[in-house]
Amino acid sequence: MIQLKSDSSFSFYWRTRPPQWRLSGIESGQKTALIRALPFIIGRAEDCHLILPDSVELRKTTSRWHCHISEKGGKYFINDGSFGIVPETGAKKPSVSGTFRNGQRITGPEELKPGDSLAIGHWNFRVEKAKNFLIDIDDVLETVQSGKRSTLKPKGRESHIGYRRLHDLLMELSRFENMEDSLSHLLAFAAKKIPAAQALAILSNDRGAAFSARLAWKKDFGRLFDFKFSSSLLERLHVSEPFLLEQRISDPTTSQKFQNITSALLVPLRGWRGKLGALYMDNRKGDKIFTEDDLYLATALGGLISLQLMTEKQIFLCRLEENLKQYFSSNVVRRLVEEAGDGKLPELTVTKKTAAILFVDINGFSEFCRANSPEEISGLLNPYFRLMSECVHRYGGYVDKFIGDAVMGVFEAAGLPAEAVVAGTKDNPEADSLCSLRAVRAARDMIKVWRGWTNSELGKAMPLRIGIDTGRVVIGNIGFSGRMEYTALGDTVNLAARLQKLAGPDGIALSDAGRLLIEKEFRCEDGGEREVKGFGTVKVWDIKG
Repeated sequence: MIQLKSDSSFSFYWRTRPPQWRLSGIESGQKTALIRALPFIIGRAEDCHLILPDSVELRKTTSRWHCHISEKGGKYFINDGSFGIVPETGAKKPSVSGTFRNGQRITGPEELKPGDSLAIGHWNFRVEKAKNFLIDIDDVLETVQSGKRSTLKPKGRESHIGYRRLHDLLMELSRFENMEDSLSHLLAFAAKKIPAAQALAILSNDRGAAFSARLAWKKDFGRLFDFKFSSSLLERLHVSEPFLLEQRISDPTTSQKFQNITSALLVPLRGWRGKLGALYMDNRKGDKIFTEDDLYLATALGGLISLQLMTEKQIFLCRLEENLKQYFSSNVVRRLVEEAGDGKLPELTVTKKTAAILFVDINGFSEFCRANSPEEISGLLNPYFRLMSECVHRYGGYVDKFIGDAVMGVFEAAGLPAEAVVAGTKDNPEADSLCSLRAVRAARDMIKVWRGWTNSELGKAMPLRIGIDTGRVVIGNIGFSGRMEYTALGDTVNLAARLQKLAGPDGIALSDAGRLLIEKEFRCEDGGEREVKGFGTVKVWDIKG
């Protein structure tokens, strides 16, 4: 496998939901990005595997789908432009400024090797061989989930035997339906293959708490339910050691003497959010010691156990998310799941952010309700809410709430690249403009898709009215411990709701300040000065193009 290394001016950060890399202007962040999925698409679009920063200026040098990396016959290739068909052209599209390998602009697929340089816009990368250890967790996960046998081609016979044993172990794990059985099998395997491993345990320290035995095993006996381990060994692993191989304990502690621990081997269990715990082994007979070969196998087994623990947690979070979706809006669900993944309880906290607020409703909905049955009203609202929500999500926003037939969408600035947004500042025209443009693009899509649906399903038009305003809002959990809602509050929200009432059929209304933020992309028509409750006289603009 290969990875991309950044120059000193930027870094990468990994986002698990959805799984993708983002490029950040922070110099002190992660400097390498592993090429995980193939084809590996690089560009500004939200569906890329590596998302480049987006701004009006950067669009002159980088495309939505700028280039892509593919693999064939064990070799990697770089190609310019989109990997698939671009919707508006119906064909693949080259990048706006080209892709450069080792200083030369590529004109077709070119093999990519470690040591090559890549220039994409003004971003420069170095291609490196990925620094894998014993196994690649992504390959392991694919093998476990698919149940397919993979072809391994190690160089030597000794390596072949080791990989074959590990591969057979993976196949055995794929047959277990219960997580406890799977973890028990791993400990039993370790006890069998590592002669000195008399007592073994998977120790967890969830959220930094004290270590406790998740599962313990004794050679020639089986599972233990009352397991005592050496905390002093764990302290050394936790504080300063990447692993702990204590072949002979020369100065044992009182507890080590009491348990007759003479040799020990510990490796950390790691996940995407840090340490999960430790794989612990010790010898209590004094007849055998742990060796460096044992350390290599223990490290591989530690990776498998970490994978099992992460899979277990991900299954829990997915089930939690599915259950929460039945009761809460998607933005609330997302934050609750993220907090659950971090081991946090929801808190009644708020923060100030820059955001564009969008309100949309159906013109003439009250008359429709009076003239139609509840079933017909439901048949209108359900697809309406779905289509409006899809438009909001398409442009990086989220639905705050439904109010009757009104939908409130929020487009936060905090989700933008670090170099484009300084979240939390008052004077940030770039953040305001990007938020506003995303909201207006979503509004234009809303009118288009709703017009198409009503014409085809109802045979008549039911126009929308949309209001948008951008500014500082208070966002966070509001309510009390028994009932909380993640929502946005403030003058920006109130003005957007008032503007929506002033919009004409299939119209998009915004304030004078909002017009200045989007006028480079959209044409605005003077809607005159209007009296707005709570705001006095407000100059209103209608978006026309």
